[in-house]
Amino acid sequence: MAWDRDFFYDTYPRLEQAFAARLDESLAPRDPSVLLQVVRELGLPPDSRVVDVGCGEGEHAFRLATHFGFRVLGIDPVQRHLDLARQARRDLAPDIASRVAFERGTATAVPVHDGTLDLAWCRDVMVHVDDPAAAYAELTRVLRPGGYVVSSQVVATDLLGPEEGDDLFEVMGVVPSSADPAVLDEAIARSGLLVVDTLDLAGEWGEWSQEQEGAGGRALLHLARLLREPGRYRAEFGDAAYDVMVGDCRWHVYRMAGKLAGRVDVLRRAGG
Repeated sequence: MAWDRDFFYDTYPRLEQAFAARLDESLAPRDPSVLLQVVRELGLPPDSRVVDVGCGEGEHAFRLATHFGFRVLGIDPVQRHLDLARQARRDLAPDIASRVAFERGTATAVPVHDGTLDLAWCRDVMVHVDDPAAAYAELTRVLRPGGYVVSSQVVATDLLGPEEGDDLFEVMGVVPSSADPAVLDEAIARSGLLVVDTLDLAGEWGEWSQEQEGAGGRALLHLARLLREPGRYRAEFGDAAYDVMVGDCRWHVYRMAGKLAGRVDVLRRAGG
């Protein structure tokens, strides 16, 4: 749309206040608990066997055990994550703690036998995997016929410029091709997994975190400070930490700006 002087200085000012007021109304964005609802709708019984791929410090493994009574194996390639997860398990009620274990593993090397799992939970992992097709093939291997994958991650949109993506992905450890929705679709198709549902969350989690905690606005403020006085923060925390903090702030801002979008894939192994 070409700039229209009369609209910009005459018509728009008459609309601006009402427009802004409408934008202050929440669009009721879905929050991260939507993933638990997705799992609930699968109808898996208690004691179902689950792997949490890229379990981090165990937060989601504990929730899956607590909410559904699953037996969960959390796997992660980072020893610090495993140590913290095992430490946190000691503080849980015995019934929950007995349902959760942690081992070293990755999305392409899951340490369980073929066809033994009911669910593979995979959150914010595929973007770090060099070959998503190999990862989905590995998840297919460990699932029983009729078993499910719930995989969520952030993907790039057409609004993310090539240079923006290169700079962001390098510092955040993201494989650019693995953040491409088309690459994920192809990887899923090659695995033979059946697509039960795909949820396009767009920037809803970013909206929700801003409405609840002001996270997006705080990230934008931090980014402005980082870019205005880089020397101040580099001198105190080092170049590597500075670069990661800039990347993390940009990640949150880009989600709010629609350059990154949330995506959830619900998949099922044939049979069962």
